[in-house]
Amino acid sequence: MALGGFYIWTIAYGLMKNAGKIYHGSQLGSNLVKEDGGGVSTSQESMLSVSVKPVEEVAQTQIEVPLLHDKRVKLWEKLKGSVHNIVAELMTPPTVAAIIGFVVGAIPWLKSLFVGTSAPLRVVQGSIKLLGDGTVPCITLILGGNLTQGFHKSRIKRTVILSIVFIRYVILPAFGIGVVKAAYELGFVPYDPLYRYVLLLQFTVPPAMNISIMAQLFDVGQEECSVIILWTYVVATIALAIWSTIFMWILS
Repeated sequence: MALGGFYIWTIAYGLMKNAGKIYHGSQLGSNLVKEDGGGVSTSQESMLSVSVKPVEEVAQTQIEVPLLHDKRVKLWEKLKGSVHNIVAELMTPPTVAAIIGFVVGAIPWLKSLFVGTSAPLRVVQGSIKLLGDGTVPCITLILGGNLTQGFHKSRIKRTVILSIVFIRYVILPAFGIGVVKAAYELGFVPYDPLYRYVLLLQFTVPPAMNISIMAQLFDVGQEECSVIILWTYVVATIALAIWSTIFMWILS
């Protein structure tokens, strides 16, 4: 569960952030095109009225431009841009918080300063835990608020919802059985049936509601996300009962 939360707030957070930027960029471009309206035809006519260059000159220009562009773009500039993008992704608040948490938990003397009844800075750990406990009701409120508009504004098709539910509760649990069984045969998982049952159950649980927070934060797909989470949680009541019975039968 801890690794799943770390994955959601690092990898999924970055994906949602990039998706929000792309979505808002496309929306801004479409709005500008709509506002310009008739200006497009005027600009096209003005471009057509310009004197046409000879074919040889145009062809030579098209060849020279890429060559000049390739000379200007250097390897260290590409490397610099890649490093800048990686640093920008790593400096997101969830990633920084996860790194700090790992550092504090991995160093014993640093952990003793924050965790424990006799820790001098236990008030910091208590405050963070208090804020973390409030995320669950906040997520529920956000999900319910988006859901009131999702049924009316959401354009998601029924086939998409059915595909998501089918993959989440049919294909993924079946895949999980193969993964856990292979790990057990290779010696990576102990014999304990309860431990293997918990591992199998991880492949059957509904999607995390933290995605709805990210959708609300970046203002992208709130209604669609709330509708998908609603139906996946409705089906989860039946899917969990069925797969729990199958898992216990396999492990017995």
